[in-house]
Amino acid sequence: MKSILFVDDEPNILEGLRNLLRRYRRKWDMAFAAGGPAALELLKTQSFDVIVSDMRMPEVDGAALLTHVQNQYPRTVRIVLSGHTELETALQAIPVAHQFLNKPCDAAELENVVERACTLQSLVEDPKIRRVIGGIQQLPALPRVYHRLMQALASECTQADDVAALLQQDMAICAKLLQVVNSAFFRAARRVTSIEEAVRYLGFTMVRNLVLTIEVFQVGQQSAVFSFDALQQHSLRVAGLARELVADPRYADDAFMAGMLHDIGKLVLALQLPDKFQQICEQTRRSQRPLWQMEQESLGVSHAQIGAYLLGLWGLPYPIIEAAAYHHLPHAVPPYQFDVLAAVYVANGLVHETSVANSWPLEPWDTGYLDTLGVLDKLESWRALAKAQVDALTGSDQDD
Repeated sequence: MKSILFVDDEPNILEGLRNLLRRYRRKWDMAFAAGGPAALELLKTQSFDVIVSDMRMPEVDGAALLTHVQNQYPRTVRIVLSGHTELETALQAIPVAHQFLNKPCDAAELENVVERACTLQSLVEDPKIRRVIGGIQQLPALPRVYHRLMQALASECTQADDVAALLQQDMAICAKLLQVVNSAFFRAARRVTSIEEAVRYLGFTMVRNLVLTIEVFQVGQQSAVFSFDALQQHSLRVAGLARELVADPRYADDAFMAGMLHDIGKLVLALQLPDKFQQICEQTRRSQRPLWQMEQESLGVSHAQIGAYLLGLWGLPYPIIEAAAYHHLPHAVPPYQFDVLAAVYVANGLVHETSVANSWPLEPWDTGYLDTLGVLDKLESWRALAKAQVDALTGSDQDD
């Protein structure tokens, strides 16, 4: 049974939540705290899988409470349930909340968010790894891209597509912006999956504030066996090819973002377990076995699972989470169709094959899966497309 702590300083709101969620008493172990100080006292004696908190509270506000939870109990999923949608409130919540919900919130919506968060916990069985993921607020952005972005945002001549083009070079900022624009605070009429659409929807002022709020930690000295720059270049190429390959053009934006974010779990491992991850990378190259298999044997979890878990906590669209989770094992997700996952699987394999800079062991194709999709005979023509794209992007990099 999952344990959930609800926090609000208004007694009538807490009583309303008790009544609203009465039918979940056999499903969830629920506790209710009348404000931040009461919640802090409960946290000293009880552990919780999920905390759902209001933002504006006296003495200890929601941002301070969730920051404490993040630091002391990083495994706990943090959800904001607030009636306040002002810019300042939103910016305070962004670094410390996994999900956002607006008051009034019906029981079905709350159940969906809580259950989704709890289900994602099962992706990673090791509590140590869950703590590593839960403590991540931001993922690394390369200073080169970050500085260009800030320069562009400072210019009066910059257009939305200019900003989008810069943002799409960096998976960390893309992921956080999509999390925010699709949160309840901004009440988007429909799911936003395009970065350009997010820029237009949020406006330059909000984008500038968000970029400043998303504190980018320094990546430090590059590892001898792992390059953040190479990972981002690979992700950009997979994203572009996946967008070309996806069968339904309506899912082109999802395919692009899934390609950008499919390896985001590697960033978590490189930052949070650098020595262990470097050791795994070295073992992978010596053994010529797939990296994800070596991670699974050494850590009990792979970068694919870690990435999917993190993206799920951030509330990104399900096709993007699914692609991150299963881009090495697409046959694990029936029914089989050439969807976002399939496009990322094919694009990832082709980019590895055709990249002259690739130093990772090449995985054999799952020909049975491709044959079931009816695309096995297209692989050769797609390989030519991938090589042409890699050549074009390499030339673009040299021109930069």
